[in-house]
Amino acid sequence: MARLLLVSGSARGLLLAFLGCLASLSACKNQAPPAAEATAAEPPPPPPVVASAGASAAPVAAEPTVAAASKYSEPAFDVVLQPKGAYAAGQAGSAEIIITAKPPFHANDKYPYKFKLNEAPGLKFANLVVDKDAVKVEKTRATVSVALTPASAGKHTVSGKLFFSVCNDDQCLVEKRDLTLDIDAK
Repeated sequence: MARLLLVSGSARGLLLAFLGCLASLSACKNQAPPAAEATAAEPPPPPPVVASAGASAAPVAAEPTVAAASKYSEPAFDVVLQPKGAYAAGQAGSAEIIITAKPPFHANDKYPYKFKLNEAPGLKFANLVVDKDAVKVEKTRATVSVALTPASAGKHTVSGKLFFSVCNDDQCLVEKRDLTLDIDAK
C-alpha cells in the first residue's frame, strides 16, 4: 500500500528536485554548482602535530625528498652501498650495504632488514627483495649482500630502498634510505 506524504511548500520543492535528480542522474551531475559552492575552497588541513612528554607540540614536516646516494652519515649511523670486487659481463658478483651504528646506538638484531631493488637494464638480480637471510647483524654493524650479474659490459646502476633499524637504551630508530651505486662491468 502506498502512503501519502504531506510536505510543506519549500520542503516539497526540495523533495521534488531530489526525486528529479534520482530519476535523471546524468542531468544532475552536469548542472553547475550553486555560486557559494563554486567559489568556496576548503582550507588545507593543518600539519600533523606530535607531542612528547615535557615538550611543546610542534608541526611535523613531511619527510624530505632526498636524492638517492651511495653513502649517508647521520648522528646515529652511517650507511654505505659499495662494490664488492670487480664486475664482468655474464659473471655473478655482488655489492654490499654496510650499516654502522654510532655510539650509543647498536644494530637492531630483531629488525627485519630489507633492501628492495629497482629493476635495472643490463643487470640481473638473484632477488629484487634482499631480506634478512642475506643480512649479517653484529653488535654495531649490519651487512647486506646484494647478488647481481651484469648482462653486458659497461656502466650499470644498482639502486633501491634500504629498510633498517638502530637502537640505544631508550629508543629504536626505524629508518629507510634510497641507495644507488654505479658499477662498471668489463
